[in-house]
Amino acid sequence: MTILQNQQELEKWHRQPDPWTYEENPEDIKRKQILLSEIPPHPYDQVLDIGCGQGFITRDLPGQKIIGIDISHEAINKAKCFENDRIVFKQSSLFELSHKFDNRFDLIILTGILYPQYIGRSLNLVYQIVDELLTESGILISVHIDAWYSARFPYVLLRDYIYNYREYIHKLETYCK
Repeated sequence: MTILQNQQELEKWHRQPDPWTYEENPEDIKRKQILLSEIPPHPYDQVLDIGCGQGFITRDLPGQKIIGIDISHEAINKAKCFENDRIVFKQSSLFELSHKFDNRFDLIILTGILYPQYIGRSLNLVYQIVDELLTESGILISVHIDAWYSARFPYVLLRDYIYNYREYIHKLETYCK
């Protein structure tokens, strides 16, 4: 049986500024540098960061228009201080996204959200949602703790990169649709 983390717990967690200490932790700064270095060089028009939290990764992504999405209202409220003419943050569940956007994205980032406590047994639905949102030849970057992660997207795997992250092993996968 999978137990989903409830919304109230997420909101309480995100009331703290930088609850995971991303901004000051050398492991997270390294993780961010690795992710950014693995994005294939390309002039991205529309970028979507799903599970953006308080915007730690989002604010440094390449692209003309970047949208950071998180299910937590508190996380999005904190991330909004990073909004500018290129970057906006919106509260939404991953499962609502295909109904929220008419446009498609040429770069999608998924970081630390494809775990059973967040998506239950809905991996096939996640594949469908991502497929609806990603342009043809679009790039998908998925970064997760390897031991907790079982997704394998049905696209061309350009690269996978495994590295130490805190007490875990992280797996970063770069796909092309």
